[in-house]
Amino acid sequence: MNRMLELRARWTLVTGASSGLGQELARSIARDQGGHVLLVARRRDKLEALAEELRSRHGVQAACIVADLSRPEDVERVYTEATQGRDVHAVILNAGVTYWGEALKLDWSAFQAMLDTNVTSMVRLSTLFARHFVERRTEGGLLLVSSVAAFIPVPYQAAYSGTKAFITSYGQALAQEVRAQGVSVTVFAPGGIATELLEKSGMSNRFKAGDLGMMSAEECAAHALRAFVHRKELSVPGLINQTLALAARLLPRGFLAQRTAAMYRP
Repeated sequence: MNRMLELRARWTLVTGASSGLGQELARSIARDQGGHVLLVARRRDKLEALAEELRSRHGVQAACIVADLSRPEDVERVYTEATQGRDVHAVILNAGVTYWGEALKLDWSAFQAMLDTNVTSMVRLSTLFARHFVERRTEGGLLLVSSVAAFIPVPYQAAYSGTKAFITSYGQALAQEVRAQGVSVTVFAPGGIATELLEKSGMSNRFKAGDLGMMSAEECAAHALRAFVHRKELSVPGLINQTLALAARLLPRGFLAQRTAAMYRP
C-alpha cells in the first residue's frame, strides 16, 4: 500500500456535503488536493451551487447525487450512480444527524432515522466501496466521521453517542480486515463543530465556536483530510479532544457520564 492516499485528479465521494464539515471537506479536496468531488446530500440546490463553485474556482470535476441516506433504496442508488463511468478512489462518509434532549422524549421515528443515517448507511456504503476497492485492486481509502462522543457516554445525546461508539468500533475493526488488501480505513473523531447541525439541534445556544473543544468546520476539515491522506486509522483533532479521549480510557465511565450530564443538561 502506498504510504499516502493520492486524491489529485481522482474521484472522492463525500456524503453530507451540502453544509458544515462535508462542505468544507469537499472544498479542501478540490482546493488543496486537486481532486474531483462527488457530492452527496438531500438538498439539490446546495449541492449544485457547491459543485459549480469547485469547478469554477479550482478547475476540478464535480458532480452531485441527491439522496436521503435514511432511506435504504437511496443508499443503494448512491453506490450504483457513483460507480457508473467513474473510478471512485476515496469515500468520505460524513452524513449524520443528532438529537439533544432527554432520551425519553426522542420520537421513535426520529431515532430510526438517526440509526439509518449514522449507522446503517455508513456500514452499507463502507462495505460496498471497500469491496469495490478490493476487487479492482485500487489502494483506495475510506474516512468514517465519528465523534469524541463515541468514547464517553453522553447524557442528553444518548442515542447519538451510541451510534458514534458503534462507528468507531466498526471502523477500527474494518481497518484491520482490509489493510492487507491495500485499502485504508480512517476513523475521524472530532469534538464539537460550529455547523448547521449544531444550530438545528439547539446546542448552539449552549456551545459556541472557541468554547471547550469546539472547532470551525474549516479547521476540522483540515485535520480530517490530513489524517485521511496519511491513512491514519484513528484521528482525534485538537489537544482538548485528545485529552478527553485519553480521560475516557483512564477514568470510570460513570464519573465521566455524571460530569457530562452536568454540562449537557438542557
